[in-house]
Order: sequence, then structure tokens, then C-alpha cells
Amino acid sequence: MTRDEALYADTFHFTGRHPCARIVGPRGGITEAITVAQRNGMTQTWKRDQTRFRVPVKHGFYEYAQITNDNAANWHTEATCPLLTQNQV
Repeated sequence: MTRDEALYADTFHFTGRHPCARIVGPRGGITEAITVAQRNGMTQTWKRDQTRFRVPVKHGFYEYAQITNDNAANWHTEATCPLLTQNQV
């Protein structure tokens, strides 16, 4: 994820535990395995280092996290989810 994507997106997917995937069960049921997090405040940026940013996010009732430029590789926005580009069932 880039700094510009982090500035304007509201919903993020975490791919550090498992990638976003659709799982077809034995009876044909489709389950989407996606870890979704919502923005929980303003994006913090730095003037000295233009590549540095921090986005507070919330997952579930009690889990909070931060998306930074260090861990941005483990996140993507909802609009850039690989499940949207795949034509799989």
C-alpha cells in the first residue's frame, strides 16, 4: 500500500496472517477469508519524511492496530483487493 492510498481509504484488509481468499466448502458454500479493519482516526504524516505515515485502524470490538510505512506491505485497501480482480467463484 502506498502513502496516497492510506490517506484516502476507509477500509483496509490485513494480509499478514493469511491472504484474502474465497474458500469453497464440500457442499458448495462460499466463504471469504478476509481480515477487515476500519479507519479509526486521522492519518498522521510527517513534513520531514514524506514517505512516513501512520493510520490508526480498528478490527472487531477490542482490537486496534496502526498501519505505518514499515508494515504497509501487509495491508491493502478494499478497492485494491486481489479478490476483486480474480474471476474465481
